[in-house]
Amino acid sequence: MSSTPMRILVTAQAFAVSGGAFRDKLGKLGCTVVDSEAWGPLTLDRLIDQARDCDAIVAATDPYCQAAFDALPRLKLVARCGIGVDSVDLASASAHGILVTNVPDAMTDAVADYCMGLLLSIARHIHIGYECMQAGGWAEYPGVELRGKTLGLVGFGRIGQAVASRALGFGLKLAVHDPWMQASIESGKLDSEWVAVADRIRWVDLSELLEGSDFVSIHAPNTPQTKHMIDRRAFEKMRKTAYLINTARGALVDPAALIEAVRKGQIAGAAMDVYEQEPLPVDDPLRSAPNLLLTPHNAFNSREAAVRMSQGCYEPILDILEGRIPKSVCNPEVLRSDSLRVKQWTL
Repeated sequence: MSSTPMRILVTAQAFAVSGGAFRDKLGKLGCTVVDSEAWGPLTLDRLIDQARDCDAIVAATDPYCQAAFDALPRLKLVARCGIGVDSVDLASASAHGILVTNVPDAMTDAVADYCMGLLLSIARHIHIGYECMQAGGWAEYPGVELRGKTLGLVGFGRIGQAVASRALGFGLKLAVHDPWMQASIESGKLDSEWVAVADRIRWVDLSELLEGSDFVSIHAPNTPQTKHMIDRRAFEKMRKTAYLINTARGALVDPAALIEAVRKGQIAGAAMDVYEQEPLPVDDPLRSAPNLLLTPHNAFNSREAAVRMSQGCYEPILDILEGRIPKSVCNPEVLRSDSLRVKQWTL
């Protein structure tokens, strides 16, 4: 084990709330764990100011860009407290010799459960009934049953598959758009339970999914290729009775196009848990658009998932301290780089 103590900054609130046991373990290993003055995502200046003397960061979706890495010569590890690493410039991290890890499995069930919760709420107008009762009212809000309806899944990774297994239990039909997963399963290169239920899944292109689905749920990664993949043209293809659900990343949906679509009645509505700008500004027009169910990026936030995420941030720190290569390294090319900073203080 390294004899050099690590200083670790925590910007992820989930670790601060649910990672107490792992914080204690790090303390017993000689590490100093400090909480951010505010929970992430931080501004670039605030991140740099607090992380100048840190070896590792248990990270929210803060801006881990070249400017940050240039200003943090001591930083060796960014442990993302979650799945997505779209807030991290992986190429720049590698060039600076900084390891980036994530926690790919921790939130699968939490997000899938939440997604189905949103789907049920918009299908049966549960949230509207709640608002009615809170206002002292009493009214009927007829919704639709799920059995026999089609759920279109844009993306079929861990979370998309977990949503699919739940949806089948409700009698929903599945239309899936994920060319990579489809090719991998059909070629036999990827073992999957979905081979056994292939007759209950239709693999379709995005246009066919949008045109034929009663509910469209997004589970794609945030990349330059997927930015605003649900735009005006996409909404024009959807049914007027259809709903959109996004628990993935805000950048996948063009917010101006969404507002236009619900105001014009191009779709019945949407349930959104993620946004291009977070926290969503108080005066953001999404907040006043009709037929939108908005929640504050909480799909991941189960107690069990928070503990798993915390453990998934503790483990790469422990691995580095004990001279092991961490699991779930998001920029594996850095392991072969002469600039890899962890070589300075591991066996």
